[in-house]
Amino acid sequence: MKTPMKSLVLVLGLSSAASAWCEPSSNVVWNAETRNLLKNASPQHGKELASACNGCHGKDGTAELDFNFPSIAGQNAAFTYKQMLDYKDNTRGHGIMQSFANTLTDRDIADLSVWYQTQALPVVKTEDTRGEEFEVTGRARKLATRGDGARLLPPCAACHGQRGEGAVVDVPALAGQNPSYFTNTMYEFKSGRRGNDLYSRMRIIAQSLSDDEINELANYYGSIGTPEED
Repeated sequence: MKTPMKSLVLVLGLSSAASAWCEPSSNVVWNAETRNLLKNASPQHGKELASACNGCHGKDGTAELDFNFPSIAGQNAAFTYKQMLDYKDNTRGHGIMQSFANTLTDRDIADLSVWYQTQALPVVKTEDTRGEEFEVTGRARKLATRGDGARLLPPCAACHGQRGEGAVVDVPALAGQNPSYFTNTMYEFKSGRRGNDLYSRMRIIAQSLSDDEINELANYYGSIGTPEED
C-alpha cells in the first residue's frame, strides 16, 4: 500500500522539526579539561588578542552607547568562553563574531575571556545617545529584584545577582550593559532567533515580557553601572 504524498510530507516535516528541537543549545561541556583551560589561561596573551576587539567593544571592553555592541569588560570568563565557542560552532549566529572566533584556538578564547574578566565592569551610565536621562521605572526595579509571581517570572537578580554582577558559568553580568544591546538581545530570545541559552531559560522569560518591560529593564541595568564594593 502506497503512503499518500500528503502524509509523507507531514511525517518528514515532523521528523525535521523534532530533529531541530533535539539539537543542543550549546556544545560546550564543563568538564575538567574545560575548567583547567580557563584556570590556566594567560591574561597577558588575552590582552594582546583583545586589540582586535577594541573597534567594536571599546577599549578594555567597555562599548560606546552609540553602537549596538555589548560591553564585555568584567564579564565572567566562563560566560565569554561559552559564547565564543557557540559562535565558533555556529550554535550562536553572528557573521562578524563567527568569522573572528574561527581564527582562534580554544586556548586563545580562554586567554581572551580571562583577560576581559580582569577588567572592571562598565561605569554608571546616566544618559542615552540623545543626551536624555535613562528612565528607571518602578516596574523595572520590581521585575529585576522581585520578579512577578502572577506570571511565574523569577527576579532577574536570582541568576544575574542583586546588583547585576552576574554569576558562575553561563550567567552574564548586566550592570552597565549597553541598553541597545540588551534590548536587541532580549528581542532575539523572544523571537527565537537566538537559541543558545541553556534549557531555553532566557527564551521563556523574554516571551513573558512585553517590549516596554524589556526596554525598561535595559535602562535599569544600563543605569546601575558598576556594583559598589561591600
